[in-house]
Amino acid sequence: MAMNQAEVRVGLLEGPWAAWQGLADGLKGEGLQVLWVTRDVRTLLDGIGTDPPQVAILDVEPEGNADMGCSATEGLNLLREARKRRLEVRMLVLSSAHAQDFISQCFDEGASGYLFRQSLTTNAVCTAVNALVRGEKLFPVQLLRNDFEHPPVAASTASVLLTLTQREREVLQYVAGGADNLKIAAHLQIAERTVKSHVTQLYRKLGAENRTQLALRACHLGVRPPPDL
Repeated sequence: MAMNQAEVRVGLLEGPWAAWQGLADGLKGEGLQVLWVTRDVRTLLDGIGTDPPQVAILDVEPEGNADMGCSATEGLNLLREARKRRLEVRMLVLSSAHAQDFISQCFDEGASGYLFRQSLTTNAVCTAVNALVRGEKLFPVQLLRNDFEHPPVAASTASVLLTLTQREREVLQYVAGGADNLKIAAHLQIAERTVKSHVTQLYRKLGAENRTQLALRACHLGVRPPPDL
């Protein structure tokens, strides 16, 4: 059943770009329910804990340009803290930072989506929010393109998937949805160390060096997150 727009709850860590764009009002105009808007990282974490949205939008400034907003380092620390607290919320990062290491770190620390702010519209942010609510992950086009240009997997899609066991395919689906090992273990009702072993095998078979690359490989192979995630 499709979710009504008014049922989609979001929280916003507002920086100068989001304020200038009037993002909070724009999202309300698109039919989303904006639970709260803050410029303080601690307030955001408390808000997620007490009045949880489905998606938290983080307006992050590149390093050296963060006098008025959340810096890239603060953004990573926020993602890391939310992951440690196991807060059940999808994190959408909006930034003009293009460094691939930073973007990969965002996903490694628990981000579900990353959008470049250049030419970004409120409608595009709304579309991204709805995609995250459906369980999708949103990688920047540039990150996907780089991965396509330097593919470590030489075999065809079909043959790569055929090398995976049934359990490895199941684990890969959850990785594609951004789940960590503990959550995967709970869903599949297996030990966390068993999940870790499967992930290690997936790294080897799909030629990935980290979890973000593994999720990218899953995206390229057409692997979708499971419906119960």
